[in-house]
Amino acid sequence: MARSIPKGLSEVLEELELERPQLVTTAQLAELCGRSGVRTPAKVVASRLREKGWLLATPQRGVWEFAPAELAGAYSSADPLLPLKAHAAAHPDDRFALASQTAAWALGLADRVPSVIDAAFERMPASVPDEVNASTYRPNVPTVAAKGVSALAPESVVVHMAQRPSAVRSWQGVAEWLPDVAYELDAAKVLDELKGRPRAVAARTGYLLQGARPDVADAVMETTPPRSRVRFGTGTAVRNDERWQVSDSTLPFDPREIEDVR
Repeated sequence: MARSIPKGLSEVLEELELERPQLVTTAQLAELCGRSGVRTPAKVVASRLREKGWLLATPQRGVWEFAPAELAGAYSSADPLLPLKAHAAAHPDDRFALASQTAAWALGLADRVPSVIDAAFERMPASVPDEVNASTYRPNVPTVAAKGVSALAPESVVVHMAQRPSAVRSWQGVAEWLPDVAYELDAAKVLDELKGRPRAVAARTGYLLQGARPDVADAVMETTPPRSRVRFGTGTAVRNDERWQVSDSTLPFDPREIEDVR
């Protein structure tokens, strides 16, 4: 599909082609217009570029996806993280990292990205896109750059799930990729990630890892042994683990039965 260049905006499009941003905000577009000598308001420029198929709508108001000329049409990149990236472009102070299955996928440890993106924010934002499953979490271990955003490190992925079991949309799916995440774990980093967190989080972490990484679970037990009964979810327990003193009403699998991945 051929796209024409709106009159007077050739230099703006040339700048966009040179910079190749995935997303463009109103402020960025205004800056481009200023550099190109275009006096037309950025919102009007955005509207004209959208009409011609150079900018595509995103779920975030004031943020557009740029469709470069090489695409030969107004085609989206179909990036599953686009709604979250658009939110980040509009709200740069909302610090977050991919979590759970989304983080595992971004790190190459899960085969598929979930239909709803998992993101852990340091502070819960006023609103998030419908395509994002948001929770709050502050990792101790540095995050990892993946797929153009930050992702929780494998150690943080596991501890985040243990701290906020309700933030996991599909524990059935966790059974598919947990062994691959567990293989990447460093025991010292797991202990660092657990520092300053409730003892119950350590108990759930050890309980979750005792099959796949018994060495890491043993390190957790040695450092932070459980002192009282811990709930893993709400409702009637489906299993009780006396070693970790965990009453589990959430996991659709027994973590003790996961094969050692070391």
